[in-house]
Amino acid sequence: MAFIIEMIFRDAGDVRRSIHVAHRDYWKRLADQGVLIGGGLVGDGSAAMLLCQASDEQAVRELIRADPYIRSHVIAELRVRQWHVLMGVPQVERPEPALVRPRDGQAVDAIDHDPLTPHERRIALMMLEGKTNRQIAEHFSVSTRAVELHITRIYRKLEIGRRAQLAAAMSWGQGQRSYL
Repeated sequence: MAFIIEMIFRDAGDVRRSIHVAHRDYWKRLADQGVLIGGGLVGDGSAAMLLCQASDEQAVRELIRADPYIRSHVIAELRVRQWHVLMGVPQVERPEPALVRPRDGQAVDAIDHDPLTPHERRIALMMLEGKTNRQIAEHFSVSTRAVELHITRIYRKLEIGRRAQLAAAMSWGQGQRSYL
């Protein structure tokens, strides 16, 4: 079953920043196990949303109790809701390759042709980790405008319009989860 976890943060920015790496590492391990499907910050960064797969709500709540943010009391409000997928299926495993037939008639494995360049993929992964455009720019020592232009190209290539659609549009099965 799929579950949506909504976390609304207390105004404890310094505490949250100090344990962010532990929180991120905890959920990355769960992503590697196929439990976390996707997640990230919502709106102005005062909340986060996670999409998980688990046997039942109790199992999800057990996972949440071990989150460093929960243990450090930086979450003001927490909601867990079962997500009834009406269209599509949350993909945890790498899907079977889709075959596309170009004009010459030969089948091509569509998944092996990532539309993003390696640099665009690094930027997209940083976005999924909740980094702001300014933080991404500082990481690469470029202007915020340069990052915005890359993000525009990423959105066009993935045929999406906003960050909230990025996790679903990216192919997580390729094992490229590091931007360093």
